[in-house]
Amino acid sequence: MSESSMAGRTRRLRIGVLDNDSCALEYIVAMLKQPMGSESNIADVWAYTKPAQAVQECRFGQHTDILIVDMALNGLTGAQVAAEIRRISPDTGIIGITSYTPEVYEQALADAGAQALLDKSTLRSTLIDAIAAVAEGKHYPEDSAFPDVSDSTETTHSAAIHLTSAEQRIITLSMGHRTSRQIADELGISIATVFSHRRNIKRKFGVKEWHEVIAQCHALHVL
Repeated sequence: MSESSMAGRTRRLRIGVLDNDSCALEYIVAMLKQPMGSESNIADVWAYTKPAQAVQECRFGQHTDILIVDMALNGLTGAQVAAEIRRISPDTGIIGITSYTPEVYEQALADAGAQALLDKSTLRSTLIDAIAAVAEGKHYPEDSAFPDVSDSTETTHSAAIHLTSAEQRIITLSMGHRTSRQIADELGISIATVFSHRRNIKRKFGVKEWHEVIAQCHALHVL
């Protein structure tokens, strides 16, 4: 799709960029702001290097039409961020970007409800087309494994982390620096039950260590 066809669209987009590489972040923001000049259909661009900032912007800021997210973030994957964004803002389009082999992340990102995954080395030739497609609720490219937004609700719900009320309470207490004994006493359960809940929670988060669960919850403001 040419720049002129993009410029002819009437919808004005608010786009967010999340990349912990500040140089890459600046490059992408400049790319979004400069190529089409005043005729661009991009109304606003925000950018952050930290996942928590991007999540908060999507949760509490003016509506973000499209989020561009790097796949390799500090302590998190782009797919994890995408799943959280899809949960709190179902109609935000999501485009993943990576410097590594895209196939490594493609399925996880598709499961999280994103619509595209781009190689960073090709952004100059692919990003504008991807934005145009995702802005219309479509995936990019057409032969990719990514679902259209209208078809992705069920997939997204299965990709998000679903916690029981007991599991949520245990995470909340752990984030408050309670010991396992203190959590067990406060909830009126055995320490063995606390450990059992923790095993289930780690499995849902896809990690092996409890501190990784806490780190992810802090980073994504899950609770």
